[in-house]
This record gives sequence, C-alpha cells and structure tokens, in this order.
Amino acid sequence: RYDAFISFAWDDYGSVCPVVEYLEEQHNFACCIHNRDFSPAERFLDQMGAAIKDSRRILCFVSPHFLQSEYCVWEFTDAFQNQIESGKTRLAVIMLDSNLEFTVKNQVVRQYINTFTYLDFHDPDFDSKLLYLMPSSPVQPQSENTGQSEVNGGQSSDE
Repeated sequence: RYDAFISFAWDDYGSVCPVVEYLEEQHNFACCIHNRDFSPAERFLDQMGAAIKDSRRILCFVSPHFLQSEYCVWEFTDAFQNQIESGKTRLAVIMLDSNLEFTVKNQVVRQYINTFTYLDFHDPDFDSKLLYLMPSSPVQPQSENTGQSEVNGGQSSDE
C-alpha cells in the first residue's frame, strides 16, 4: 500500500520529483511513481490500476503534457471513477500550468477542475496545502518476508 500514487506526464518529471522527495524524505509518506516502482515484467496498465486502487491518495499533476498523455488521462479517469464508486475522496489535482487546452478525450479532467478545488503548484502555501490533503499519518513499512508491518507486528489501520 502507498500513501500516494503520483500521476504525471514524463515531461513534467522535473517539477514532480521535488514534491515526491518532500513527501517521502521530510514526511515519510510512501509514494508510488511508475518509473521507479513498476515491475518491467508485468503489464503496465495492470500495475497502474493496482497502484491506484492500493493508494490512499492519487495526486495528478495536471499540465498540457498531462492532458496530451493517454496514460495520464486513463489514470485520472480510473481514479475519479474509483472515488465516485467508493464515496471516498482520494483524488487530488495539482495544477502545474493553468494554460490548458481540453479535447473530447480529456473532458473528464475539465469537468473535475470545474467542479472541485485543486492545488496550484505555484501557490506560496503549496507545501502546507499538500500536507493537509495527505493522510494524517504515513503507512507503516512492510516486511518483505512476511508482509507484516515492521513497527506494529502486522496490525494496520486504514483511513
């Protein structure tokens, strides 16, 4: 399980990477990013769906590149659909750029942005707002051999 699945277009990696480092290194959140955490031996879309399902938050870094990527729009649509079905707010949009052009293929992103609040990457209070939407405490690390939490003997709490 992850605290956050990070959805982004590869061209935006330079902006996304410091945010992931901030969450992981300064606040001990477990983030899933495809280029680091997906296995090359498994189907990409299967891993994407499982990572979204197994994450407590889905952070989508929206930019023109994001809207052009079929994978990013698929991740967003899947996360939004899961949120609707579960009734749990897990999806968060982080706007890297407000100069967006929408098409028929990415209308779900436009509908979300027009309906829900989102974080502005350039907001001076971005860090505190990002932490506010994250789970109240990070997931506990899992032991590789047993699948149990190293800290509490396998007892876990869900949010």
